[in-house]
Amino acid sequence: MYKLSLKMPNNEMIINPREIDSEWEKYSIALNKVPKQFDVPMIINGKKIYSQNKLKNFNPANGELLGTLQQADSEHAKLAIDAALNAKEAWAKLSPASRIQKFRDLENVLLKWKYELCATSTIECGYNSYETYVEWAELMDFVRFNNYFYTELLAEELGDGWGETNQLQLRPLKGFTCAVTPFNFPQAIGYHLPLVMALTGNTVIWKPSDDAVFSGYLLMLALDEAGFPPGVINMITGDGKPCLPSILTHPELSAVNFTGSFATARIFGNYLFNTENSRMNFPRFIAETGGKDFLVADKNIDVVDTARSIVQGAFGRSGQKCSANSVAIIDEKVWPELKNVLLVETKALKVCNPTERLCDVGPVINERQFNKITAFIERAKKDSNCKIIAGGNYSKEKGFYVDPTIIEVYADKHELLSEEIFGPVIAIKTYKQFSEIEPIITQHNYRLTGSVISLDESFLEKAIPILSQLAGNFYVNRKTTGAIVNMQPFGGDGASGTNGKAGGKWYLLNFVSQGTITRRNIRSTTQSALDKFTKF
Repeated sequence: MYKLSLKMPNNEMIINPREIDSEWEKYSIALNKVPKQFDVPMIINGKKIYSQNKLKNFNPANGELLGTLQQADSEHAKLAIDAALNAKEAWAKLSPASRIQKFRDLENVLLKWKYELCATSTIECGYNSYETYVEWAELMDFVRFNNYFYTELLAEELGDGWGETNQLQLRPLKGFTCAVTPFNFPQAIGYHLPLVMALTGNTVIWKPSDDAVFSGYLLMLALDEAGFPPGVINMITGDGKPCLPSILTHPELSAVNFTGSFATARIFGNYLFNTENSRMNFPRFIAETGGKDFLVADKNIDVVDTARSIVQGAFGRSGQKCSANSVAIIDEKVWPELKNVLLVETKALKVCNPTERLCDVGPVINERQFNKITAFIERAKKDSNCKIIAGGNYSKEKGFYVDPTIIEVYADKHELLSEEIFGPVIAIKTYKQFSEIEPIITQHNYRLTGSVISLDESFLEKAIPILSQLAGNFYVNRKTTGAIVNMQPFGGDGASGTNGKAGGKWYLLNFVSQGTITRRNIRSTTQSALDKFTKF
């Protein structure tokens, strides 16, 4: 039934527009097309919805007012719930093959809009051109592979019992679903979370980050161009406090797909599983909530390769990745040599407006995050247990810029070793004995990504079984960032979330209700026709 002409996709090739003149020209043209002074509407049931209460949206690279967005309230939430519930029956009744066709239509729209999508991420969120190209490639991987994963799950065969035929059903969840997404990957995560829920037959209320509403609006336009029915995905915007409680406490909510902070996830959990709230089901809760990601370096390493792994893992996207390398644990014997190379690599990074072709590190997303990150730096400057060896400077005169900062930490326990910073700051801790490493990592509960680097196979044989248990995605001889769809399904446990493993086949099972149909093919309690025949 589901033998569509879908082959295993190839991952989208990642290119760097900084290195290709023709790509840079197309990207630059798209940068100039990003609208200014635009009032981004909510989209509910396919209609533009505006509110009286509006929020401002700023470019983090220069402080320019990009436009405004709507602050949703409980009434807007109710409109979105009604739209999702009203669209549910028709959308869920479509065959999986028909829904997949719509996602193939969407794939072609997103392919056509590549440069506009990348440019919007740069202007709205401050990501340099290469980072936006990487994110767009990941988005395309999610759309293509999820179609393929869905057909694989639908083709799953059950055991064939004697006298019975068995059939697996992967049904949409009851009621409606909700996705809440962050600013740091406004398309690769922001689009993926609501899209995968819709693919499996669910209707969705989606609240993107306040800092990524331009990107959110582009998805809603793409869905319209691809011919998605109104109400399948409904976008509400603004701070979650006035609007999300009405959604999270609704009795027909069946799943929440969330990426954000551990603290917010716990608040959501209180809403979802509080027995005072009426429920028709047990809501699914899929949460990815950040990390304090480690890299361990042995004394036997290639210092240049290791330094570049640290720099790329710590400072890519201005450190605003839940997988960012924010703690490096280095054998003290190699640290002096590695330190020299690391300082050279870090000082070579160009911090500037991400629209510039040579930009390596752009701004952080907003003033709130800027203040949080720089507070860590200021405390480190006054702390005798810390020494800033690179960076430490910052400015918000023309955007929210923080120089890539490396801080040596001498205490065994410290906030720089245990708290998620979510900015371009990395702590360095040296060790004498291997036994010192695990206590450094386990002083916090994040378990997202980790890495070990060594040219010594004996060291790796000892380290991998221990360190791999401390991360959902563990890497050997490479950086902590850069998971690829279908290669490294992504997620961690502990304070890092529910380990749903986005980018893998089994992730889709979070958004379906499995059922079986068993038909008995023999009746042994009635006289057989053969018995009747032999009596003549």
